[in-house]
Amino acid sequence: MNLQKIYLAVAVCFLASCTKTPGEGGRASITGKVELIRMVQLNNPSSIIDTIPAADEDVYIIYGDNTSPDDRVLTNPDGEFAFNWLRTGDYTIYVYSEDTANTNVPLPQIAFSKTATIDDRDESVVIETLRIFDNN
Repeated sequence: MNLQKIYLAVAVCFLASCTKTPGEGGRASITGKVELIRMVQLNNPSSIIDTIPAADEDVYIIYGDNTSPDDRVLTNPDGEFAFNWLRTGDYTIYVYSEDTANTNVPLPQIAFSKTATIDDRDESVVIETLRIFDNN
């Protein structure tokens, strides 16, 4: 009888540890777009030259409460990106850009981020456009 209780306790512990966390292994996706705003002077908002798709830019994703990036993709020529095969949960998507508030040379890089939540295992979440800046 004691052996059955031990097996039952082990089975309960094993099943409780199978909680799915955010990350790869699902059927959901997060997609979006990155735009590049080219400016004559980065700390002067009125000096915008144009806005174009940000091709070949690194886009990072953080799964749940992790502190470092879990994956990275490059944008396509239209500035679009996709993180596929994700499970339900919370995600943070971010890109690096030159800092528009700083006048130091060289300009430091800062991160612009968006959060996304996948609620359904087949969901396709589209996040708002991420905008980065470049001194032209």
